[in-house]
Amino acid sequence: MDGRAGTSLEFIPVLAENEEKLLDGVLAAPFSYVSTEGPVWRTAAMRRRIVEDDHRSHLLVRRDERVIGAVSWSAGQTPGYHRLVLTSCSDGDWTPGTADEAIRAALSALLRAAEVKRVELLVATYNEVLLEYLTEYSGFIVEGVLRDRFFIDGEFWPGIICRADVTEFAQRGERLPESRAALLTSLRKKTLEDLKAAHDGTSWSA
Repeated sequence: MDGRAGTSLEFIPVLAENEEKLLDGVLAAPFSYVSTEGPVWRTAAMRRRIVEDDHRSHLLVRRDERVIGAVSWSAGQTPGYHRLVLTSCSDGDWTPGTADEAIRAALSALLRAAEVKRVELLVATYNEVLLEYLTEYSGFIVEGVLRDRFFIDGEFWPGIICRADVTEFAQRGERLPESRAALLTSLRKKTLEDLKAAHDGTSWSA
């Protein structure tokens, strides 16, 4: 639960085609005060590149059967370095508690799948939800401010660069974002889809 009475959150790894379509819908939302990349207009081709990027992983965030956004992470050039991105397609559904649950679920998955030395999060100073998250919940350490990093509503805004306390998230990340059985089912489904696509694209000659 995220602190709102009668609401619940689900976290769904993007592993199969149906989840990729949901992620595409999240990325298509053009304007958000909560998304860490700011108000971004993405063409269908741009969204496709993000969805198909093997260096990125995504966790859909769903509240009461509605997808409200996603948390994504990608590895940098330096081993163990990762960047965290939160994308909202429904700003009214995000609270500091929602952000905490979503980021915790994403880091739980990341810490189980990769060697992690550093995880960065960049937050605009107009982003009230994530500013409250940073002040109300432990887990991220503020390292500095980047001047004029974001442009919104005709004004430049600073960005706050934060580093995750990996030790704390490792201690808190005891549960998987999905049950193990559901995750294995999704992995098997994705494998079968890839095999079918490879088979359909193969030309056979006598």
